[in-house]
Amino acid sequence: MPDNTVQVISLPNLAQILPYLLGHYPDDSIALHAPGPNFHDGPTMTCPLPDDSAEWQATAEHAARQFVAYAHDRGHDLAEGVIIYLCREPRPGQSPEETAALLAPVGTWLTNEFMEHRATVLQTIGLVADRWWAYECDIDGCCEGQPLPSPDDPTSVAAQMARLGRAPGPRTRDIIKEFRATADPAFLTDLHTAADQFNSRCATKAGRDATLALTLEQIDAAMSRFRDGATTLSRALTTQLIVGLQDDDAVQAGVAHAEDDDLPHARRLWAYLARHCAEPFTQEAVPILTLFAFVAWRQGDLIAARLALRDAITTDPEYELATGIHLGTIDGEDPRDWLATAREGRAHRAAHLQHAVEVASEYRPTTDTTAVRYREALDAAATHYYDRVRIEDGRILARYGTIDIVNGALADFRDGRPQLTDEIAARIILGLQDLHARDAALSTGEESDLPYERQLWGYLARRCVPPHTGKAPPLLTLLGWVAWRQGDTVTASHAFAEALDISPGYTMAELLLDGIRKQCDPARLLAMYRDAAAEFAAGRPDLDTL
Repeated sequence: MPDNTVQVISLPNLAQILPYLLGHYPDDSIALHAPGPNFHDGPTMTCPLPDDSAEWQATAEHAARQFVAYAHDRGHDLAEGVIIYLCREPRPGQSPEETAALLAPVGTWLTNEFMEHRATVLQTIGLVADRWWAYECDIDGCCEGQPLPSPDDPTSVAAQMARLGRAPGPRTRDIIKEFRATADPAFLTDLHTAADQFNSRCATKAGRDATLALTLEQIDAAMSRFRDGATTLSRALTTQLIVGLQDDDAVQAGVAHAEDDDLPHARRLWAYLARHCAEPFTQEAVPILTLFAFVAWRQGDLIAARLALRDAITTDPEYELATGIHLGTIDGEDPRDWLATAREGRAHRAAHLQHAVEVASEYRPTTDTTAVRYREALDAAATHYYDRVRIEDGRILARYGTIDIVNGALADFRDGRPQLTDEIAARIILGLQDLHARDAALSTGEESDLPYERQLWGYLARRCVPPHTGKAPPLLTLLGWVAWRQGDTVTASHAFAEALDISPGYTMAELLLDGIRKQCDPARLLAMYRDAAAEFAAGRPDLDTL
């Protein structure tokens, strides 16, 4: 026998070779192998066995069909033979013999499905508690529960592999410990709070952009700490990273952290985060497991990569990045091609975010200590305002009164006093919820007035703090129109899109955004709005008589 070959000449050898063949021992799984000229040549596949044995038949039949297609794609004829391995550890109170008997029908279902596809089953081996069963053997008491060969036996696979300097692969349960989550009730409570805050911040486009920018900074900070030898992060940063990585753009940026020197640090970081995603947050683990798998793939650790991807895809079969990387590992793609694409995307995304965040700073609601004051002012003004507009005369008074206050505010801004009392600012914000008042406030004046109008609408939009975010669309629409008149279509588009994020179907924002996209001339709209403004002014009643 040549020194670099392994002889598989007996059923005990066949049973013992599995962890060497796959590179790991697949706990609670179906393993399929089609031997090639040197036995180990040829396709292999593993499929986890569900905990519920009622699902085993469907699992077995699906696994057989998948393996037929997989082998066919690689030009392998399964008529030459397939070996089935059924691996499962006894559950508490269950003997190895009972477990092996429970597995027997799985072999039958696999065999029947293979026969439907003209594939030949050579052997079906059960591996339970370091013992083996050969289900094709029909002699009572034969090939039933024999211990695996001792490494002291020079003909055993273990002894042959040891002479070649090869050790058996680890068990699945030991591999997945690196990234499998363990529950910490206190942490999960904090994670739930972080998820709620994340969803609130991402309610608008500007909020999503700002949150993504923060997440990218946090990824960089976490990577820097792990490069310096850290093995943990603060609870706040951990929860924020987990929820922040639910954004696909953040995940793509995470993929870019797979340069050669960063691989061990990135692997530890993603594994650390994945271990914190216990029920009911297994969905949040999906992108993080995918990042872990990509790094493992870059390291050449296909087993850990595929096991992590298995968890990700089982949780979310529609997660495209996980399925794409999984196919890449199967098809022999070069992960460095994925890395190059991720690097380009990260650079483009960073430039876009910087611009978007700068633009949105003009109108994004305030988050500092003044937010409480703005909210209280709107709360106080709302009760009086809504009581007033319940009747028609009250609505007319409020409508024209709002325009009078806006004109006064603009005069203050022109005179260099760009500050309004909280009560006046709240009164304008509420008044502009009336569509007639909003339309009357549309910029129709001279270009010299545009900077002051823009300043006013941005100033008011920043006061639309939660839970009053829904009052921002009129302000954003007015701001966007002024910006468009100034030729700033970037800010205008962002403002209109933000208004639509907050209030889908907000007609004026929708029409103006469509106008920008179709490259319409705002001058034509300006003429129309000037006519409407003149009509509004001409229709002004004698407010003193109302």
